[in-house]
Amino acid sequence: MLNICNITIKQGIKVLIFNALFLNLLQASNTNLNKYINKNKIYNDTYWSKLLHYKNGISEIDSDNFFVSKNGKNDLKKELLETIDSLVKGKNDVLCRFPLRVEWLKQNIPSLVNQIKNYECKDLDIYLKEIGGKKISIVFPSSHINSPASMYGHTFLKVYDNEDTTLISNAINYAAQTDEKNGLVFAYQGLFGGYEGRYSILPYYEKIKEYNNLEQRDIWEYNLSFTKKEIRNIVLHTYELINSYAYYYFFLENCSYNLLWMFEIAKPDLDLVNKFNLKAIPLDTIKILNENNLIESSNYRYSKMKKMKFILNKIDNKKYLEEFLQSSVKLNENLSFEDKVKYLDLKIEYIRYQRSQNKISKDLYLKEYLKYLKIRSSLDKISTFDIKKPKNPINSHDSSKLKISYRTDDSILLDVKPAYNDIYDVSDGYLEGAFIDFFNLGLISKDDEVSINRFTILDIKSYSSRDEIFKPLSWGIKLGYERFKDNSDYLNISPEFGVTYSNDVEYLYIMLNSKLYTKSHDTLASLGGNIGLVSNRFDNYKLGLKYSYDKYNKSITNKEFETFLTYKFLRNTSVNLNYTNDNLHEKRDKLSFGLFYYF
Repeated sequence: MLNICNITIKQGIKVLIFNALFLNLLQASNTNLNKYINKNKIYNDTYWSKLLHYKNGISEIDSDNFFVSKNGKNDLKKELLETIDSLVKGKNDVLCRFPLRVEWLKQNIPSLVNQIKNYECKDLDIYLKEIGGKKISIVFPSSHINSPASMYGHTFLKVYDNEDTTLISNAINYAAQTDEKNGLVFAYQGLFGGYEGRYSILPYYEKIKEYNNLEQRDIWEYNLSFTKKEIRNIVLHTYELINSYAYYYFFLENCSYNLLWMFEIAKPDLDLVNKFNLKAIPLDTIKILNENNLIESSNYRYSKMKKMKFILNKIDNKKYLEEFLQSSVKLNENLSFEDKVKYLDLKIEYIRYQRSQNKISKDLYLKEYLKYLKIRSSLDKISTFDIKKPKNPINSHDSSKLKISYRTDDSILLDVKPAYNDIYDVSDGYLEGAFIDFFNLGLISKDDEVSINRFTILDIKSYSSRDEIFKPLSWGIKLGYERFKDNSDYLNISPEFGVTYSNDVEYLYIMLNSKLYTKSHDTLASLGGNIGLVSNRFDNYKLGLKYSYDKYNKSITNKEFETFLTYKFLRNTSVNLNYTNDNLHEKRDKLSFGLFYYF
């Protein structure tokens, strides 16, 4: 018994000595690590701040789980030291949770490699295997004409291995998390950071279905010149962000802005995020990639709507079309062979459209779809859809605009706005008929006095074209300060609704509207309408005509005729000639010559 006790005591002493030595070595190693970190100020490295999405001394990520330290959001040094401490002690799952940070720390602190407590990261391994990533593209679904929240477009990333099978690749998306249906609540929450923005990974075909088929938006894919290693960095960083969030702001910290962090993570020399401090329009973020020579090529995917309209415009005899599309009647025998083919092509696309909009059940869809496919296969003709590619949005004018013009009433007008595109702009690359302006400030200089002519908070117009199949309602809303009548200042609210018809180059709109001008002790309200024609028949030119009639209270009647011509001679520079005849003004006829500069 004595011998056993002596052996146990001896072993215990050995363990204590070993532990003491180990702790001393560990402490010595940590001391050396800290000395190295402090001496080289690793925590001040630009890439470390990029990994944590730091801008102006604070991280733009708002969820705590993105940081190891409780002070990680605003203290780079504490975040780095506590990250290393966790790695050495095997705490907080830092090794698997933040793989790109760990890689970078290993590269920049050589002695760290031998001190990390290693273990297997099964979920990370599965993730890397499933995502792949030899190529990467930034994808731009164009504006959604009837959705103000989507009128600027959207961007996300496509990561893929094989160019021939990109539909089964993966999409990295950043978006606000909300199911809000109330437009006003949605706008308010989006403007003031009321939603969480989160990264997600989805099959690319799901995004195609969402934008091309459900929302009927064209898609542009811009293929980027990133190496496989750089793409891997993006994939690893996405893994680090997947359960984190940042508050989403429509104008700046939005879908496109947050992708810029990914590009800076991939190529540390890039400085993109700091270029955007007030707004980040999706198209502007793509253009800055182009300016940095990161875009190799582009692909265009037209929407299902565009395909249906293409077929529709090719049909000669449309007499039986509406009945054929809306019911299960047989093809009329009076149709030519060519029209029968087009009727069936359109019917098949229309059935798919109905299903995508949940207008028919899945069972009925399958029954009808297969039925008309079978009939179509009996006609021996292969259809081709030579849909004209629109002008590449990357070549469009920039989103901010400065306008200076001289008017024949001896006044000079100066307008400046941060975004986006209005009816007077040559819309190459933008969606024609979808106009949205924010915070347009207009100054006027006349008789040696300078004053505010108007301040438009919001001006949206959606001239969505109608045809034999689709009959959307056009609408608009304007809110702002404006001079009216006897140059008095009023708050103006003007909603309008109507219809639009178009061909490939022109559109005609007919709108009914109401206008409310109000200030202290005076309110003017009207009912009226306007009719306008816009032509884009010639490259780089835009011609517009409009006549409006408004009947106000207080026996005021306003009749106004306007015509304009805009000529774009550089991507960001245009000239504009405008004539108005307005019976509310002492000088009814006004001609102005203006210069547009976009930036």
